[in-house]
Amino acid sequence: MSLTTEVFLVRDDGDLDILTGERDGRPDGTDLAGPESWRTQVWGSRAVRRIGARFLPALVSVHHGDVVAPDEIPAVLTEIALVRACSERLAAETRPPDRTAESHHFHISSRLDGIEASARYAQGAGGGLLIW
Repeated sequence: MSLTTEVFLVRDDGDLDILTGERDGRPDGTDLAGPESWRTQVWGSRAVRRIGARFLPALVSVHHGDVVAPDEIPAVLTEIALVRACSERLAAETRPPDRTAESHHFHISSRLDGIEASARYAQGAGGGLLIW
């Protein structure tokens, strides 16, 4: 399984309206946030927590912390920039044994690109972000 990002709008009754199909105008591939194992091994790792990230580490719990409210999108974008700035070190600290640090860095950067694109799309739509 893979972690994916979904953009949602908040309906008048407070429920979430996840944008799907034609209503979701994001380019293909921008919904990918990494393999399921990254929930704990990368985004929830001590290395990511140590730099002060709070949204990505919240993914450790499948049922808690995966909703980013519309008003939290700017903070998520700031966190993505922080993780990106530290990504070489994070790749070295979180890489699996079957991958080089350079390869892992590429994969982290690619997934950050997708999460960022989704967050920016959500921001433009006045929505929030689900990462699950």
